Amino acid sequence: MKYCLKCDSEYLNEIQVCADCGEPLVWEEEYRKKKEQKESKREHLDKLKFVPVKYVENAFEADRIKDALEQEGIPVIVKSSGERAFSGIFKPQRGWGCVEIPESEKSRAEQIINELSRAFPEEVEKEEE
Repeated sequence: MKYCLKCDSEYLNEIQVCADCGEPLVWEEEYRKKKEQKESKREHLDKLKFVPVKYVENAFEADRIKDALEQEGIPVIVKSSGERAFSGIFKPQRGWGCVEIPESEKSRAEQIINELSRAFPEEVEKEEE
């Protein structure tokens, strides 16, 4: 049998591409191996303490920072203000959302974000206004 790594659909051996996702299918052995690796990575990330590293003004800024950090191998969580559950107590929000990273990566992530802000100075000027 063949499987889709993206949506976990199962297919006959003759099929090459997932009808739902359009992703190439893999044999069962490779599928099981990739799923085990993904689960192991998830368990590792669950043990890490994530902390805010940057409050962002929009989804575009969040994506740009997320991409830069992930290219450097830093796990990233982006939380938008709209995703937070109402706690019954008013809490002021800063910006569109927040980029979080493992606490152990904070100084390295801050350096990467500073370099990125130098590459895109127009956004820093808007934040200061």
